[in-house]
Amino acid sequence: MKPSPTDISDLIETIRTFVDETPDWMESDKYIARLGVAYHILTTISDPDMVTDEEYEFIIAIHNTIKERNAQ
Repeated sequence: MKPSPTDISDLIETIRTFVDETPDWMESDKYIARLGVAYHILTTISDPDMVTDEEYEFIIAIHNTIKERNAQ
């Protein structure tokens, strides 16, 4: 059973809070790894149609930042 869109939104809000409170997250291997795990969990338990366009864009931006950072 998949979580509800509300549960998914709560998880995204937790990620957003972390990013807002840790503006240098993209400079830290530990934080990149932590957000990578959060991204993986989120994409495993949900589908894009379970989130708003804004939430989707936010998560994709996190994913792209992680990809760019790991490519360095």
